[in-house]
Amino acid sequence: MSASEIIEEIDKLPSEGQKEVFVFLAKKIITSGTGKAKPWLGKKLSFEEACDVVFRENHDLLRLLAK
Repeated sequence: MSASEIIEEIDKLPSEGQKEVFVFLAKKIITSGTGKAKPWLGKKLSFEEACDVVFRENHDLLRLLAK
């Protein structure tokens, strides 16, 4: 499954499900331990922008979701 397909599936979820996915992924990003401030942190992002950030910065997660 490609990132586009995963994003489409997430987009099909009800609002609460999308929020749950986003919160989970945001926590993974914030606690990744890189020590670098993320340029998008604290900015209001659209759902699509947030998905781009999440999947761009979480290659391992994407591989797991693609299985």
